[in-house]
Amino acid sequence: MGGPAAGLWLAEERSALDALPWLEPFCEVRVEKDESLEFHVRRPSAFGLGGLAQPSPGAFHLGAESLEDYEERGFPGLDRPPAAELALLAHSSGRDNHMLLGHLALLLAERFDALIDFGGLLGYRSSLHEVSDEEEAVRLAEARNLVSSLPGQVWEMPYATVGGGCWYSHIGDRAFLSAWLKHPDFRMIK
Repeated sequence: MGGPAAGLWLAEERSALDALPWLEPFCEVRVEKDESLEFHVRRPSAFGLGGLAQPSPGAFHLGAESLEDYEERGFPGLDRPPAAELALLAHSSGRDNHMLLGHLALLLAERFDALIDFGGLLGYRSSLHEVSDEEEAVRLAEARNLVSSLPGQVWEMPYATVGGGCWYSHIGDRAFLSAWLKHPDFRMIK
């Protein structure tokens, strides 16, 4: 079963290889044929996570991702659309992997001057079963209240879904992710 993920919306074209010199001092890194990176964090303490298991519990992937689903709807609220996206994925779940992924996303966003795509709505309680319009409105309001209570900037970005529908993902700046990492309900989206 896969773990959480985050996207890095870049102002200029970048490759996962641009992160290699930064990751190598504290990660075991393997470069894939498509120039994506598979890596394992050896020392989470290198970026302030001394309370996690040493070495860390999980493996991660960093590679190019398409913005196609967002391009169809535009990028409302952004001064300019992102030039590219890098996807950061944890191969397994669990609290430590959510925390590692969040901190890796923050550090890479700082390095690349990127916005963070959370891959869905933070605080939105999804259901395997269909919910009424009223229940969905309540869940959306809860998610919106959560993100509006945190510092930083966040956008509710529309994207095209399978079948021609539309849904939303929270896109945040670094100040927002930094605050979210300290929130008691923190978790990244799977």
